[in-house]
Amino acid sequence: MKKYIVISFAFLFLISCEKVIDIDLNKSNPRFVIEGNLSNKASESKVMISKTLNFDETTTYPLISGALVTITDNILNQTDTLDESTTGIYIKPSLTGIEGHTYTLKVVIGNEIFEAISTMPYYVNLDSLVQETLAGSESHFGPGGSGKPGSNSNSETSIQITPNYIDPIDSENYYQFVVTRNDTLVNDIFIRSDVGFNGSSSHLPLRVKADKGDALTIDMQCIDNTVYNYFFGLNENINQSSATPANPTSNINNGALGYFKAYTSQKETISIE
Repeated sequence: MKKYIVISFAFLFLISCEKVIDIDLNKSNPRFVIEGNLSNKASESKVMISKTLNFDETTTYPLISGALVTITDNILNQTDTLDESTTGIYIKPSLTGIEGHTYTLKVVIGNEIFEAISTMPYYVNLDSLVQETLAGSESHFGPGGSGKPGSNSNSETSIQITPNYIDPIDSENYYQFVVTRNDTLVNDIFIRSDVGFNGSSSHLPLRVKADKGDALTIDMQCIDNTVYNYFFGLNENINQSSATPANPTSNINNGALGYFKAYTSQKETISIE
């Protein structure tokens, strides 16, 4: 009987020593995300402002209203104020950039001020788009466009599209190719530097998910080095699977995420066969 009493007290003691462990999900202070675009084409320049969320929040990033957004041409010393067209989207349809000019984006949100500088490169002509592979002849992408081979009969085909252009020899050049498929923006990041083909013709293809009959629009944008580095880092984070991802290096100061991109643009459309 004494033996059972001792065991009972020991059991009660163990229960009384239990401790509730509170796991800290490492909530971080929300940060502003600024995506600034200044084009050499009218009605294409805009700035979108949002804010990050904590780990346990699953809604989309909230857009930020009421900011003061200006873009200054540092050579002409001319400042344009962008108007808020919809929540978090700031535009000025008549605003266009000039090749070779450097611009400063300034965003004021309450008592916080964010600035970024970007130089608009000189225009490079996009000569043509060439479809290198027919729809159905390349490997397939499984559901969700993961890029991994899948056996689903409704999976999409990887099409090779080559933008043909001649890279200028007198400068370092950086490019971003923004792809639209049937009026829907493709989220994949396509960037290039002219390392290895400076001053020569480029025939490097883009691998794009598309089906026969789709219309693909390729916007070849000439960007500066800081913007290229940002998208290079972003692309590395998206494609890596082991190391802890880090925020790509932004050209916006004061702790904001995102980028400010002054770029030249030329669009060509091709119908997939």
